[in-house]
Amino acid sequence: MKLPETWVQTTVRAVVDDIQPGFAQKPGEEDEGSTPQIRTHNVTPDGKISLEGIKHITASEKEAARYSLAIGDVVFNNTNSEEWVGKTAVFDQEGEFVFSNHMTRLRVRKELVLPEYLAGYLQMLWSMGYSKTRAKRWVSQAGIESDTLASFKIPLPTLHEQQRIVDVLQQAEVVTKAKKSISDQVDHLVRTAYWEYFSDWYTADGLIDPVRISDYVADSQYGVSEAMGETGTHAVLRMNSMTASGWLDLTDLKYASLSKKDIESTKLHDGDLLFNRTNSRELVGKCAIWRPVEGEFSFASYLVRIRLKPEMLPEFLWTTLNSAYGKYRLFNSAKQAVSMANVSPTDLGRITVPLPPLPLQQKFSELVREIEALRAQMLGKLEMYSELLETITQQTLVGQLTANWRDAHTDKILEAAKARDALLCERGTKIVNTAANIVIASTVQGDANVYPTRHWLFSELSEFQRRVLTAFTEYCQESGPPLLVEDPEVFARFCDDATVTERLQAFGQSHGNRIRRSLSQLASLGLIAKITLPKQDLESGELDYLKAFRPLRPEEFTRMADVQALRKALSSSVDQRHYYFEVQLDYETSAHAGAKGMFQVIAVEDEDGQDFTHLVNLGTHYASLNELKKDIANALKVEAWYVDLEEV
Repeated sequence: MKLPETWVQTTVRAVVDDIQPGFAQKPGEEDEGSTPQIRTHNVTPDGKISLEGIKHITASEKEAARYSLAIGDVVFNNTNSEEWVGKTAVFDQEGEFVFSNHMTRLRVRKELVLPEYLAGYLQMLWSMGYSKTRAKRWVSQAGIESDTLASFKIPLPTLHEQQRIVDVLQQAEVVTKAKKSISDQVDHLVRTAYWEYFSDWYTADGLIDPVRISDYVADSQYGVSEAMGETGTHAVLRMNSMTASGWLDLTDLKYASLSKKDIESTKLHDGDLLFNRTNSRELVGKCAIWRPVEGEFSFASYLVRIRLKPEMLPEFLWTTLNSAYGKYRLFNSAKQAVSMANVSPTDLGRITVPLPPLPLQQKFSELVREIEALRAQMLGKLEMYSELLETITQQTLVGQLTANWRDAHTDKILEAAKARDALLCERGTKIVNTAANIVIASTVQGDANVYPTRHWLFSELSEFQRRVLTAFTEYCQESGPPLLVEDPEVFARFCDDATVTERLQAFGQSHGNRIRRSLSQLASLGLIAKITLPKQDLESGELDYLKAFRPLRPEEFTRMADVQALRKALSSSVDQRHYYFEVQLDYETSAHAGAKGMFQVIAVEDEDGQDFTHLVNLGTHYASLNELKKDIANALKVEAWYVDLEEV
């Protein structure tokens, strides 16, 4: 298998000037100082820096200098639970910051690599599970030492192509940004509705008719303390299963095998509140409402289940605790330990809240449920693009989506490649000739010569992923039909098949969830195909569409259809895509607002009926279609003449 001829394979060590692990605050000085410290939780799963829950420490002048962060530094999670080791981001914050001993700072050689490219590649390795396989495992955490990180192999295009790759990835981030925008808007909608319904109970002199929460709690229950892993009888909700604004996130679940007693005591009902009793002081007290979903669920010991009496509805208390008032009371109720804060059910019960009439609570509760459904619907549509976004990232970082661009800039790239190779040689770095074939194990189906460039990533798969791929290929060759992973019986037969158990016997028993996740990762890499198949319910006769996987067909070895379409849209700077949209306009609202003759936008759709309304601020009054066209072009990061609008 070949990478592009102008790329070389090197190591992290060759492209950085400095690899510096961070330092820990002194015992007892947790959040006591003035210098903000970036920690593992400040790197988000999508590879961004977040200041949510930032801690402050006391750093000496020498420490502040040695462990400082500058814009453009790459920060890497070197110690965490296994699933989070390897998260990477480019530091982009103004001001003085330091970083913890659970992080490693990489300062790049800017004449060789862009920080965004290096961080993007390391983040991709994390998403594939590669960092997890390279980490040393301890009792409750895992870590990657600096020498191990320095030895990570990376493909290195020229700086010109790196910039092109970064530009493509930034365009593909529209899905991530849309998710955050939807979440922020929904949070604002809930807060606004709460204030409109219940503001009369908050006055400058305090609450009207306050009550203690404890008087309206029918039952509270701590969660389980069982060891968790990839398999078990129940999915276990944890601290990170709950967002800071109070929504459940079921994308990263751990499992445990529970006793009958634990199953019964931690059973969840619709409307139960899950309260995060232990966390950092800024995040302790997070609260979410449980809504039934498919599967068996329990919750961990850092959470408490609160079941209310009929006089206080869960939607009301949930919003109250997540409001500014609730956050303030929880923050001041928290008892600080060495590194964590705690709010016990007793502490929670002492907090006073208003108690509006039950009919008003019920009206608000109905609105919250409508908002929940709307949020789920909007985010559900975006989930369809999430795995495709992973594929785009992986294809881009091995040169697949910049092929046309390379063809159009051959002379400039060759000149830059010579300069890059000279710089690497000056440091004594061994350069791997990418024109040579990269060996791919014979267990992969088909002739390696017809595999696309992206399958170079096969060499970066974990041993478990390789064996799953081999077992899956052999199983499908014998059984014939695609593997319907969302059918429990079909998937169980696959996991219990002799071919699969023999291949995975070195990893122990019961790997169902890990196998399922590995198949999804292999599909996102293009090594197998992910499809949807209909299945009819024998009782109701209704059709349900379930996720399935199958081996690639011969015609799919060269390129996936969805990536080909996106390549046309994202990768060619020579043949820029032309956009055509139909827009629905509202002149009446603008006239009522004193802007007669202007209009606001109701909807934006492309030729296929796909909604692009998110490109526009719906509150803006426009004087002409040209003004609207400029805003849409800016959102798409193209020139205005590539956008055509038609009013409908």
